[in-house]
Amino acid sequence: MAALTAGTLRLATSPIWLIRSPQQIEVTDNQLLSDENIQALLPVPYPQSLITVQPDELAIALIQHEPIATASVRRRLLPPGLHVQVSEHQPVALTVPNTSRPIQSIPDDPIPFEEPGLIDAEGHWMPRNSFAELGATASMPPLTVKGLNASQVKNWPETYQAIARSPVAISAIDWSQDDNLILQSELGSVHFGPYSKSFKRQLAALDQLRQLGDQVNPEKVAFIDLQDPENPIVEILQATSDPLPNP
Repeated sequence: MAALTAGTLRLATSPIWLIRSPQQIEVTDNQLLSDENIQALLPVPYPQSLITVQPDELAIALIQHEPIATASVRRRLLPPGLHVQVSEHQPVALTVPNTSRPIQSIPDDPIPFEEPGLIDAEGHWMPRNSFAELGATASMPPLTVKGLNASQVKNWPETYQAIARSPVAISAIDWSQDDNLILQSELGSVHFGPYSKSFKRQLAALDQLRQLGDQVNPEKVAFIDLQDPENPIVEILQATSDPLPNP
């Protein structure tokens, strides 16, 4: 037993089985964070014996960071090192709180949906600077969502998938009114009424109006009312005339 213990100790401390630098850590499946970003998040004191590394603890340390959804860490014997596999929360929209107060800075512990943030397709919310804090340079998504709150987020995955599949380009969603979901589209502002199971049918009806621009100048459209997808209503801006000045 003494000989076995001594042999194990020599093996653990052998220079052959030491992790000396982040370059011995292989990272796969990352798309937004670089290998260097993820290597820097691992609490590995260099040099460290490969035998004494605790892969599960390292994986738990990784998923404490908002952009990382899942992580697994395995020892690699030849060449000695670690293999890290991650999946990330990929932001699909920028969330903006329904507030008129000026936003000067992001607090250290932001409350979801009460500060500007990012949201992925599944509804996972992250602070706006989540990627920047890790040294990543992720670009802001083109879609903006205003007024989405924690009670409505259960509808977000289905809503986003429907919008992503829609032939009509959507640039912004206003969820700040419970009785009227408003989308900014390439055809103008679209009013959907309260969010319901009819949302997909309403989007399909919007697609049928894509030829509207050939008949009406989009700049003259106040909004499109799709509360009843079978009977869409196009509200036209009323012409106004300024009073003539007195001679």
